[in-house]
Amino acid sequence: MSSRECLLAYELLQEHYGKIVADVASFLLQNGWQPLRYIALKANLKLDQVRKALCLLIQHKLAKFHIRKRKIVEYAIDTENVLSILFHPKFIYTVKLLYGDAAELIVEEALQHGIILMSTAIKSVADRLPDENGSGKIEKAFKDLVQTHFLQREPEIEKNEEEENIVPIFTQNEADLYRLPTLSDESLKRKRSDDGSDEPKAKRLKSENGTPSTPTDTVEDDGVYWSVNISRFRQYFRDQSIVASVTQRFGTPCGEIVRAMLRISEVTTPANAQSTQPISSAEIARSLPQKLPMEHVEQHLKLLSNDEDQIVQLFDDSGSGGLYVVNLKNSALALSTATVLSYVQQRYGSKACRIFRLLMLKKHLEQKQVEEFAMIPPKEAKGYLYHMLAENMVIMQEVPRTPDHAPARTFYLYSVNIQRLSRILLVKCYKTCTNLMTRRNHLIKTNKRILDKEERITAIKATLPDADEAQLEEIEEMMTSSERTSLTKHQHCCNKLHTAQNQLLNTIFVLDSYLNALSSA
Repeated sequence: MSSRECLLAYELLQEHYGKIVADVASFLLQNGWQPLRYIALKANLKLDQVRKALCLLIQHKLAKFHIRKRKIVEYAIDTENVLSILFHPKFIYTVKLLYGDAAELIVEEALQHGIILMSTAIKSVADRLPDENGSGKIEKAFKDLVQTHFLQREPEIEKNEEEENIVPIFTQNEADLYRLPTLSDESLKRKRSDDGSDEPKAKRLKSENGTPSTPTDTVEDDGVYWSVNISRFRQYFRDQSIVASVTQRFGTPCGEIVRAMLRISEVTTPANAQSTQPISSAEIARSLPQKLPMEHVEQHLKLLSNDEDQIVQLFDDSGSGGLYVVNLKNSALALSTATVLSYVQQRYGSKACRIFRLLMLKKHLEQKQVEEFAMIPPKEAKGYLYHMLAENMVIMQEVPRTPDHAPARTFYLYSVNIQRLSRILLVKCYKTCTNLMTRRNHLIKTNKRILDKEERITAIKATLPDADEAQLEEIEEMMTSSERTSLTKHQHCCNKLHTAQNQLLNTIFVLDSYLNALSSA
């Protein structure tokens, strides 16, 4: 893990969970698997603080643990889940677009709690959405999220009465991963009344006839916890990026065909698969929202399969129309290559981008060949090559003709490596994201007094809903004109920083998806 990733992870954890949690995580990021007492000793923290910090990290699936020899429990940070905190707002917004406000609040509750009971999530959302038609609509939104795998069931603790384990042993059946518990309306109403009652818990656990009732009578899904399926969200974002890329290159009909192929296999395709399940052209034609003639569908599929990027491939030509797949690895490579080319174009100019494309096409070229094929004057071509070479965008390889490696008898070949460049750009993106967060926190700290004052004014207005214009003007005069100017400037700067961070997240996702596709191959 690079130092830039460690810094970004520290900033994220400090912003969302506080300094103690961030310090514990930072120590584990730097030192790997470590036991509890060693973490407390080296991080200069109390044992109880470290224990609570680790509990919070494990509950939010940001840390993991295992048992070493001599039954010592060690802990480590899940870097991928920590960095996915950047995409939490995007998770919530995506679910809102797909399933509505109730689903948005369900995912928000799941992200806030880490793991959550279905009944607790429905009850919390019902309290925040009093206008919803009971809990039925919220329960339907929860079921939709589970059926499309945006929420997944957490492993259950294996009960072993014979021996007492140091850490719990979790078991999970693949068939139960998305199996919903059955909740009755009486259960949900009792859950809401129990949570909202002022009576002591022991008294609430008694039934009407005075006999005590077990917790399982109160909550039917007790022990069945749910969490956000991060890999499913990443898969959805990947599919959207592929569809946008195909639409931009080949037009809307081809984009809709690829969208239909990805939608058909979105639930059945594993997260680390190299390609989707084979799909017949007839099934693709039936899945299109706007019906196209079968001949047009086959023409578009042939056009996509004959493209050099090979995003869509012909799997089997037997039968009518044949079977087609979306090659996810080639798609990730095409998206990453387009991102690298965009960076070269913006930073070095169009002529340098022409040289870069030429090296991608020809693999290895000498300087004189670059000048001739790119049709750029020798002086300019040499300057672009050396500039990109100095910043590690281009690789130079020496091929000696004699054992003495004499410069006069040595070929100097230039080439590019997309995988290496993707990793370099990803580290730069992490650095930029850390700088954006640091700058935003600095602005908030600098203007804290004005922000607190503006918050107090807003609170006063909320307590006076029937105030007339004179009273509202008097409240507004609590903030001077110079303070309002500073507040407007602060809001403008923060909006620009948020916009830049959102654009940066798209680049981070494309590059990280490509590197993950290579590592899982």
